[in-house]
Amino acid sequence: MQELEAYLAERAEYLARCEPHVCIVDAREVHMPAACLRQRYSEWLRENEAALRRWTLGTAYIAQTPAVQMMVSVMRHVARMTMPFVVTSTMPPAAAWAAERFQEVGLLQAATRIRTQYAVPAS
Repeated sequence: MQELEAYLAERAEYLARCEPHVCIVDAREVHMPAACLRQRYSEWLRENEAALRRWTLGTAYIAQTPAVQMMVSVMRHVARMTMPFVVTSTMPPAAAWAAERFQEVGLLQAATRIRTQYAVPAS
């Protein structure tokens, strides 16, 4: 629970900046989180819904097991999150997707920074 709370605190800091951003959540080491963790994350999504909708351009989840991939989709559905998201099994497609979100809204410098950092070609 400590790791989740630390992640949620960091996300709250990003939201407090009131700037458009994209999240890449690396859940490759996550297997099936306990129900209390899934519930806490879903609650946090609902509690921060307005700020998330306003400032989050999208979220890329990296998860390698089908169970975790499905769990991400279900939690977002339960929390009524409608911002764009993608679930991939590796970093390169997640980074490419994140760069595209920035590019779509005209934040070309951020898109370039993501592509450079993760060695993703421009599309």
